[in-house]
Amino acid sequence: MRARIYLVLFLLLVVIAGSGYACSEAMRVREVEVHDPAEVVDLASIANEESVFALRFDQIKERINANPYYEVESVRYVFPDKLRISVHERRASALISTLDGVLVVDETGFVLEKQPTMGDLSLPVVSGLRLTEGTKVGETVVSSQESQIDAMHAILTQLYEQNASQLISEINLDAVSDLWMTTVSGFEVRLGNFENMDQKIRWLRGVEPVLVSEGYQGGVITVSTGKNASYLPVSGEGELIEPSTQPDTAG
Repeated sequence: MRARIYLVLFLLLVVIAGSGYACSEAMRVREVEVHDPAEVVDLASIANEESVFALRFDQIKERINANPYYEVESVRYVFPDKLRISVHERRASALISTLDGVLVVDETGFVLEKQPTMGDLSLPVVSGLRLTEGTKVGETVVSSQESQIDAMHAILTQLYEQNASQLISEINLDAVSDLWMTTVSGFEVRLGNFENMDQKIRWLRGVEPVLVSEGYQGGVITVSTGKNASYLPVSGEGELIEPSTQPDTAG
């Protein structure tokens, strides 16, 4: 009876050992799948054929998050041999000039880079911010007037989503109830507050190219209601030009 028990235990150990070996062979990373930027694979620094048991997901996140342009959303093992990493890629949306350099920020004010000068960076410059902190890479800028950050977020988000960032040279946030921008073509754009920003940017996109094509220079484009757009020439003479139709609402 005892010999039979020993035999059963021996066979059980053989089965367990064999299955353990099979699992260890199967659970090796042979593919790293990243949603979007391929650079993340290099940042993750995962060796091919590395055992999943040797991976530290927290360390993988830390290595990727060390690059301010990326934020890890999830890291998970997909049986039998794939590691799936999802990341949020931050986009450079604007420049903020400070006493000790120029900040490259995303639409939330998260600092991606710090440059000595603006150089040839073709991004809108945000002015009028009352910065108090958050001017280092990896931090988010803070204003003594919190609504300035909300206004910046609203404007930059819509400029990006409507592919209109290239139209703007400056965004002034000095007064959040009377926001204004300057276009690359030289027009001043009066936005009013930061409500209905999607409609305001759509009107700007529709009006500015028309004015440029008709030879207008300088002057003020007003889209503060979000319901229409008007243009007043530099001289202030003549009629206020009011486009009769709203531009295409496609983003």
